[in-house]
Amino acid sequence: MVQIAKDIGSWLKVNGESVYASRPFEAWGDSSVIYTRNNGNVYATLLNWNGGAVTLSALKSGGATLGTVSKVEMVGSTVAMTFSQNGTGLTVTPSGSVPTLSGISDQQLASKIRVLRITHDKGWFNDDDSGAVYTGWLRKANLGTGDYNNDLTTSTNTGDTWTAPITGTSVSVYAPKESGAGKIEIQVDGQMKDTVDLSASGTRQPQQLVSAVTGLSTGQHTISIINRGPGPVAVDAIVVK
Repeated sequence: MVQIAKDIGSWLKVNGESVYASRPFEAWGDSSVIYTRNNGNVYATLLNWNGGAVTLSALKSGGATLGTVSKVEMVGSTVAMTFSQNGTGLTVTPSGSVPTLSGISDQQLASKIRVLRITHDKGWFNDDDSGAVYTGWLRKANLGTGDYNNDLTTSTNTGDTWTAPITGTSVSVYAPKESGAGKIEIQVDGQMKDTVDLSASGTRQPQQLVSAVTGLSTGQHTISIINRGPGPVAVDAIVVK
């Protein structure tokens, strides 16, 4: 039992970025892979890897959350990963033999459980990412309505505030627009920057760029998104540059 615990600890020293402070990806996974998100990247934990090419069907092109993949790496390895992304999935192939992880006694098991770090051009800060605070708001997941990561943080109470730390000189806010929705006020460091009406006639519109705040001073800031009513509102994601 002690050795098993040590092996888990050694595995986490290498692959912890896919676990600690991570959040669910829009697809949970299947019998051979588990997905998480962290710092804008998607992580695919392979549960029964044979050392060869693998196709991840959930990471196909044209999805609501995953953008165009620009890099795939195996965490804890310097072996290059070649990849191709199309409408059926993301196929990843190691360019050579991947060495085993050091410090683990059960190498047969550890060699089967490896993590891929996937970088893509839509690595947004999701509404539930680490650092976001949304007291009084309601998290909704598995919506199937085209929203980023298939989830939203929603509010029906005027005055509810969603906040998150950001580091950059600009921030864009994405939210759905739909019939009966209310307004949101966007503040940065306590100063009002914009007010946006999220109501729209006709078909619901997911992943809408509703506001962009530019010209911020270099460094860390706090963005606040406040429900100004009179209808319900939602936060989908923000993009910081």
